[in-house]
Amino acid sequence: MPLIQVDVKMLPMKVHYFLFMGGVAPMTSFLPTIAKQLGYSTIVVGTIYSILPILSLIIKPIIGAIVDHFRVKKLIFLTFIFLSGLTAFLLMFVPSIPLDSSVELNCNSATYLNVCPEDNAPLSKCSSKRVKDVNGGKFGCDLKCENSVHFRNEMCSNWGFKDYCQLSNSSILNAIEYYEPNNSKTIRPRSNNNYYNDDYVYLSATLEMNHSVNVNNCFYFRISFASFYFNYSEVVNHTPVCNSSLRSQCKVQCNSEVIMDLITPQKYKGSVLELSHFWIFFLLISLFWVCQAIIYSLGDSICFDQLGNKPNLYGKQRCWGAIGWGIFSIFAGWLLDLFSSSEVNKNYLPIYYLCLLVLLGNFFVASKLKVTETKISTNIMCKDFGKLLVEVKVLGFLTWAIVVGICTGMIWQYLFWYIEDVASTNECNTQRFIKTLQGLASGVQCFGGEVPFFFWSGWIIKRLGHLNCMSLVLGVFAFRFFAYSVLTNPIWVLVIELTNGINFGLAYAVLMSYASILALPGSESTMIGLVGGVFEGIGVSLGSLIGGCLYDKYGGAQTFRLFAYGSALMCAIHLLCQKLLKANRKLGLPSFISGSTEYASPNEAIHMLIDN
Repeated sequence: MPLIQVDVKMLPMKVHYFLFMGGVAPMTSFLPTIAKQLGYSTIVVGTIYSILPILSLIIKPIIGAIVDHFRVKKLIFLTFIFLSGLTAFLLMFVPSIPLDSSVELNCNSATYLNVCPEDNAPLSKCSSKRVKDVNGGKFGCDLKCENSVHFRNEMCSNWGFKDYCQLSNSSILNAIEYYEPNNSKTIRPRSNNNYYNDDYVYLSATLEMNHSVNVNNCFYFRISFASFYFNYSEVVNHTPVCNSSLRSQCKVQCNSEVIMDLITPQKYKGSVLELSHFWIFFLLISLFWVCQAIIYSLGDSICFDQLGNKPNLYGKQRCWGAIGWGIFSIFAGWLLDLFSSSEVNKNYLPIYYLCLLVLLGNFFVASKLKVTETKISTNIMCKDFGKLLVEVKVLGFLTWAIVVGICTGMIWQYLFWYIEDVASTNECNTQRFIKTLQGLASGVQCFGGEVPFFFWSGWIIKRLGHLNCMSLVLGVFAFRFFAYSVLTNPIWVLVIELTNGINFGLAYAVLMSYASILALPGSESTMIGLVGGVFEGIGVSLGSLIGGCLYDKYGGAQTFRLFAYGSALMCAIHLLCQKLLKANRKLGLPSFISGSTEYASPNEAIHMLIDN
């Protein structure tokens, strides 16, 4: 009967976890791929995600102090829930980075646009396939080409455009009306004399796909017609040829998404710090991340207040968050594919509205929660706490937390990015439902991994011990990263994600429970906060930065392979350290820490306290 009463009382808390984590899941999961589509490189994304955990690490104690001092826990809690939904929605209006879509115009006996990837990187299998699949069609492109004396002479003598020749004064007064690429408005007419001295030539071209050629790593699209727009005259069409070879760099805007995907570079090459687009994006992401951190912290505090003397039931409340995360991730992935007409550039509009609506629902539920405004003061023995932090086992545990954080950061930030790269390289047919697949991967992480292992973690820790569980987590990380590195069909990621139960569910339980065992009397919250800060503020931050740099230099497969080797090495070192610690008992924990660090789990300790 008492359990039923607690469950009824805790129902709003369960709904809060379900809606909050379900509301932030689509945005959190897909933010790296949103950044990718906006034109940011893995280095930029890695740098951003290395800063965000540090921001949350700084802001959480500040907000905690404000809440304790002014006793405004519920007000702050509701404010940041509303802000998180608003910020997620505002991300919809962040503009893409202006990518320089330039190609070479090559004119001889025929005129072609030469499209070759940057740095001679190999064309993806799917990009080539999509171009070949549209073979037989015609597409229009607006060109802005670098002008030269040679170019003007060819246009005058061979292309038949006399307005580009030096004519009599009466002809010079004629004006040219032209269209600039990426601009829907007609540029105001200029006199021929002024236009003759311009740095650029503006024209519209028709590409004939029947005559497109794929040689080695480049595509050559033949221009069948080129058009110039003259004031008070008809459009002139012709097939351009040149007496002598002409080359010119042109900025291009075509009405074919397939061609533009081939032409447009995937990432911005310049410094993003000079772009207002980047600062808007970074500001909104930072605000969204900080809001989440504060809501997680205050939400857990409210949950423990409501549980009272039954904190062991926390896992049963928290698992509803994992359920919400899994359900809404799957739903969001399906929505993205449903509303996207392109296989490459996805329409993320549905998830912005989804996040806003679900978090507004969460705001309503959270407003009904009973919040106890308390001010808790603890008396911590600073001297003993300082001594504890320099103990060998404690330093080893904190090092393990950092390593697990590094591995976790790599998966959080770059797994979806990598899935898209694998699909574009090997399995083109999966690009149509790639977002659904990514959503399903999140679902498997939650339902096939986190939820069962959150429930079984106490049983596993009791039988294996904390230190053996730590080694197991690192070993599974090594296996998981290696499996990613040999992945050729992205669908198999659904099987690999079953390991998330050990890598996050069990790892997080070990992280928190071992921290609670190490804590001195009255310092449990401080120790847990310290360990959580080390895990996220140092580990996840480093994993995001290191992973981004390696991914940019070596590619996804090689980066995951390097992480596999690193995890295996750390697992071996951890096992070796365990043997050394057992052999030399002087390196054990100090006498003022009670309990068994090998086998005790906090839930079991709590049960024993309640029973006694």
